[in-house]
Amino acid sequence: MSHTDAYKALVRQWLVFLALGAGLLFVFRTQAGGWWTGPYGDRWLMLALLGHVYFSVVLFRNLKTNHRAGETALLPDLGWANWLTLLRATLMATVVGFLFSPMPVGSAAWLPGLLYTAASVPDFIDGIVARKTNHVTALGEILDMNVDSVGVFTATFLAFQYGVIPWWYLPVGLARYIFVAGIRIREKQGKPVNELPFSHRRRAFAALKMGFMFVMLFPLFTPPGTFVAAAAFGLPFIGGFIWDWLQVIGSVTPAKRIEIKARLSGLLSIVPLILRGICVVFALPYVGTHLADPALLGLGAAEMAVTILIALGIAPRASAIAAVCLVGVNQNLAPLQIDQYLLAVAYIETIFLGTGILSLWPIENKLIYYRFGDAA
Repeated sequence: MSHTDAYKALVRQWLVFLALGAGLLFVFRTQAGGWWTGPYGDRWLMLALLGHVYFSVVLFRNLKTNHRAGETALLPDLGWANWLTLLRATLMATVVGFLFSPMPVGSAAWLPGLLYTAASVPDFIDGIVARKTNHVTALGEILDMNVDSVGVFTATFLAFQYGVIPWWYLPVGLARYIFVAGIRIREKQGKPVNELPFSHRRRAFAALKMGFMFVMLFPLFTPPGTFVAAAAFGLPFIGGFIWDWLQVIGSVTPAKRIEIKARLSGLLSIVPLILRGICVVFALPYVGTHLADPALLGLGAAEMAVTILIALGIAPRASAIAAVCLVGVNQNLAPLQIDQYLLAVAYIETIFLGTGILSLWPIENKLIYYRFGDAA
């Protein structure tokens, strides 16, 4: 097939996405019932359509990149992986629709979090589909990056809008846009811009940021606990952002990067052990208290389970995520004490760092160091 015919075929598929996505948004609005009435419903539809149009423009402008790496022949089909990403885009547009409106009430309060989760989870499998179908393209990377970026920004702003996180967390949601803007400014000024090396940390942090935001959108947790969680999550992101920026502008050279990492390696091997100890020591009193209360026996059993898993280093990051949620449950029972805040911070940093050496089964490391579908 000629380049022109392939491009025409892609344009037809773009039109299908444009019409199908808009139709789904209209159907969702009309079938949603009484959860969103009057001007709020109209505002939701308008903003959701704007989000859908944005993704449609990104798709149209980058159709010419629908080719495999190292090839120039345009693929005439978007492929299953890109269609999966476009489904994510439409779901993310439904989340955009909630901006600038009050939080829904009743069972509808779960909608922003559920829709954001539904739009985020397929991010773990679209890459597998692309590799299995031999349809890894620059277009797929561009679409994936834009859906992720819009999603994180939207979820962050919604969580702030609902009063769950503080205003100073907003730059974390805008991090990619700030970073790209900084690069563009340097390029216009004629200053050097270095390419960032691949980083497992950057990839893992991005996934954790998405996970943190869909938890924050669920109507389960409230300040002040969520503010502490935002600080514990936000500081590592800001540190990583500064580290990457120093590499881009050349303040940290490749040789300096290796030197700094070598110096920090010893510290980074000790810190997870300290965090593990804090998690166990600070959690045990609450575990004992709750196990002794018949009304809180289930909570105590859950706390005991995650404490044992973290102590042994078995699925430590997943266990720490569950433990943070349990701290949120405790906040609903009684105001958190200072040791519970410290415990929550220790759990959150364990999510980032794991439990280090002497861990029996740190299964999440595979998700950080290898993509789904890749051989270890």
